[in-house]
Amino acid sequence: MSKIAVLNEFSIEAVRDALQKLDDFKKLIVNGLTAFELNELEKIDPVLFDAVAKQIKKERWYPSVGLWVSDDKDMSAQKLMRSVLYSVTYFKDKFDKEYRVFQGGKIYNDAFAQIIYNANFDACVLDSEKETYWLDNEAFTRTLVYGGLEKVDINDIDDEFIKANDFESVEDEVMAVFQNELDLKSVKQPVYSDKATEAEALLEKADRICVQEGRNENEDIQNCWISLFLGEDDVAKEVAERIIGDSVIDEAFIRLNTDEVEVISVKYAEEDNGDVIFRLRETAGKEKAITVMCDALDAGFRAEILPYEIQTFRIIKDGFVEETPIGE
Repeated sequence: MSKIAVLNEFSIEAVRDALQKLDDFKKLIVNGLTAFELNELEKIDPVLFDAVAKQIKKERWYPSVGLWVSDDKDMSAQKLMRSVLYSVTYFKDKFDKEYRVFQGGKIYNDAFAQIIYNANFDACVLDSEKETYWLDNEAFTRTLVYGGLEKVDINDIDDEFIKANDFESVEDEVMAVFQNELDLKSVKQPVYSDKATEAEALLEKADRICVQEGRNENEDIQNCWISLFLGEDDVAKEVAERIIGDSVIDEAFIRLNTDEVEVISVKYAEEDNGDVIFRLRETAGKEKAITVMCDALDAGFRAEILPYEIQTFRIIKDGFVEETPIGE
């Protein structure tokens, strides 16, 4: 049985040791490092970061994709979506890689299954889970939870252990199970009902104000969300309040034909190409046809939305609208 070697310690010495073992043993594969850790590594030691980047591109090093910062704190749906978004786009932009397995510490929110499904993950590995099962959501989305993953610490294994074993990535092991379509038990998540914190609500408002007024401050807003991931709420609130200023939300900016669907986010796309991303959520537990209008962006369309579903749409400059995943 193949082993899964994981880098558990984020330090210069640990990363160098793992890279040396990759050089010495051609069948070895290393797993580990979040988007936050890789971003920090590039700042601290660009040469070492480049060495890891080469191994990622050669698929001998598989990062921990899913959240910007991996922790076990509860997260609101808004914060979870942003953390997933920034993690997914980081690996796509920096390494041109898209991964199918989410890795994290626990299930953070009742909307978890739907959020990672909408971010194009097929399965997840959660350190808190010891068995494998299907995780279902009220919006009829499903993800495989792979439990009981056995790992070895890359910095604790010696040369003889490496020579005696084969190795594979978390991604490959989990996707092999997913593709077998196993008959597993199904666990249903309840409907989520969380509320954004004050700082999160301010950042969502800042995003929407920017779209209404045609000014793109994505970089500052992203840095604020990252500050929130690190527990620096006051920093995020200060910048959000500066962006908002005296502006107010225009409730007629996006108009819906029902009050049972809410607009939960309006923002510019991460690519900074002028496209606008907005998210809707059905709140009454009813499947329905919705009509969406936005005169300022010359956009109007109809869509079907399932009970409690979160849908993400992209409005391109000419008014063309398409449904899009969370990792826009």
